Amino acid sequence: MADPILCEIVQNAFEMVAQEAGIRAARSAGSAFVTESDNVACSLFDRHGRMIAKSSGGLSHVEALRWMLKEVLAQFPEAALREGDTILSNSQFNGGIHPTDVGAFRPIFHEGRVAYWSAVMMLVGDLGGTCAGSLPANGTEIFHEGLILPPTKLYEGGVLNEGVMRIILGNSRTPGKLRTDIEALAGAGNVASLRIGELVGKYGAPLLTEIVEQMFDYSERMTRAGVSAIPDGVYHASYFGDDDGIEPEKNFEVKVKITVAGSEITFDFTGSAPQAKGPTNSSYSQSVCFTVFTLRCYLPSDITANEGFFRPIKIILPEGTVVNPRYPAACNIRFNTGLAIVDAINNALRPLFPDRSVASSGSTCSFNVQGRNPETGGMWSTIDVIFGVGGARARSDAVDGLPFVMFSGAGYARNIEAYEIQYPLVYDFYRFEPDTGGPGTYRGSASLAKRVTFLEDGQLTTRGTGRFRLPPAGVEGGLPGAPGRYVLNEGTDCELRLPTMKTNHPLRAGDVLTGYCAAGGGYGDPRKREPQRVLDDVRAGVVTREAARVTYGVVVNPEATEVDVQATRLLRAN
Repeated sequence: MADPILCEIVQNAFEMVAQEAGIRAARSAGSAFVTESDNVACSLFDRHGRMIAKSSGGLSHVEALRWMLKEVLAQFPEAALREGDTILSNSQFNGGIHPTDVGAFRPIFHEGRVAYWSAVMMLVGDLGGTCAGSLPANGTEIFHEGLILPPTKLYEGGVLNEGVMRIILGNSRTPGKLRTDIEALAGAGNVASLRIGELVGKYGAPLLTEIVEQMFDYSERMTRAGVSAIPDGVYHASYFGDDDGIEPEKNFEVKVKITVAGSEITFDFTGSAPQAKGPTNSSYSQSVCFTVFTLRCYLPSDITANEGFFRPIKIILPEGTVVNPRYPAACNIRFNTGLAIVDAINNALRPLFPDRSVASSGSTCSFNVQGRNPETGGMWSTIDVIFGVGGARARSDAVDGLPFVMFSGAGYARNIEAYEIQYPLVYDFYRFEPDTGGPGTYRGSASLAKRVTFLEDGQLTTRGTGRFRLPPAGVEGGLPGAPGRYVLNEGTDCELRLPTMKTNHPLRAGDVLTGYCAAGGGYGDPRKREPQRVLDDVRAGVVTREAARVTYGVVVNPEATEVDVQATRLLRAN
């Protein structure tokens, strides 16, 4: 048995390889959406497709790479592989999430045999489909979401298959940026191959194999110990998603039954709503990502998420439901269902872990724009996102403006100037919206509002992935956060409140879009919030004096310098 200290060193080395490969992809990509964030998922696997390590980026995607690699291995046995191969895949029905989240898989050889795999995924530039960015808000099937790539070799023996690349680029509105994104994915595999080769050279292949097996076993033991700390029993709960882009008034319930038996845990989503007509469905692997993420919030934080972690966990996702739709369902707005998975699990486990309880968060508020350069005739396309902010916690406020951690936290706060340099638009503001965070003893994060002026004609697609009609719920007496919304030309004679999901709405040069992400829910009775905290909120501009009085029962003087203690006591007493 290898020395435990050496095992820890090697585990961290693998994790840093995954991290470096992910950073390499992000910094080499052509799309501002990727280069201005850390939304790149990278994992390393052994020759059997068992996960060894993963990057810290792309939290909502990284476990999906396990399922995508299973499909790759099924279609490409070792005899069909060569050193320098890179295989692309993107279909939600080949283990993926949705078409523009493209995965690149690189077999890493040692002494003529496949020894490891690297896998990298990111949202690439436009792949066709019915709207910019291949993200149609009213798509009803996968064919609306862009070019479908079942596991396909892009590089063979290190040589680019130009025919495959031409097919990919021929389906894009922005082939130049897309090519850079695809090459960045392949380049990340090169980095992983180089670094793993160095590890093999340093420690030797037999010792590394032994250490990997010990890493798996150790993670399994740690996970089983964490699960064993959850009281045995069966726990039920649910949560609703809203608006699938086709049936805007319809809700979609996600049900979960959690069974804890000793050191094993089962998540059964039987009874969840049938798959939606629109793209709010969550693919099998995406639903696994959200389930695993939520479970980890109730386990010790130092458990390494390698293959051993998954051994005590069973996840049942019935086919034909919003959590595992049948072909050819569209899935690009899957966060609507994904966050319902998170909150359903939280609702089920809240009585067992009151100190870890959290109110619902906002979901994503994204928009896609496409247009044509009047001088060159070439097309441009971009996507920008305001990721929904967090709900209040059992013992503290949410952090204003910080995206829900499933969205990789602060890494999603993109550089606005980078967008203005590349595209014909100008950002007017990016700020907190007052009186939006869910009131409570502890307050949910205030909504973020972003306003952008378009300098050229184009087409706009708005994608509010849930929580625009049903706001993020508060818990234990806390109130909901404000729902999200989109408004075109707000405050003018031609103001238009846009639907949550709208594909290819015409834009004119000078049009102004304001997007408000859904705010976080509150925790506990607002009237029990400490008056000093309310005063701090007023000073920070996230709560108005009127809301302080009406909602929290706190009277703040006109200068916002102090609380009127006597008036506050009388108000709260009544």
